[in-house]
Amino acid sequence: MKILGINAIQKGSKSGILKLVKAVLKGAKSKGAKVELVDLCILHRKCCTACGVCDTKGTCMKEDDFQVLSGKILAAHGEFRSHWRTIVEQI
Repeated sequence: MKILGINAIQKGSKSGILKLVKAVLKGAKSKGAKVELVDLCILHRKCCTACGVCDTKGTCMKEDDFQVLSGKILAAHGEFRSHWRTIVEQI
């Protein structure tokens, strides 16, 4: 099983939420899951402009780290998000 932890809090290593995400991933790893942590704050990403290209072509026209992230999300069997609203705003 592959679990993806997604952090969107910008406090760096001082973030309590980041510590929580890491603890969840550590627990999943101890049970045999393959885990990965993605920190949205260090990814290069461009804001969505609602152009609709992804609806017609299936991929975003913007060249940023989202293509890699979306592949990781699709490959994961589960994901743990620090804050869903924050993630949507940052992606």
